[in-house]
Amino acid sequence: MDASHSDDRPDPAEGEPGDQPVEQDSPLGGDETTEEQLEADNPAEEEMLKTLDPGAPPA
Repeated sequence: MDASHSDDRPDPAEGEPGDQPVEQDSPLGGDETTEEQLEADNPAEEEMLKTLDPGAPPA
């Protein structure tokens, strides 16, 4: 089958029919206070939280 040939399956990147667009200014995965609520219970969780910090420099 030719790679340029399209089939009848929907493109998953287009989402489901009826999906509402996401507001660009809404926080992802929580609200403005979510970051303040995150607390690590052990050193491994502390390291994981550091990787999730968008303001932290990459490893």
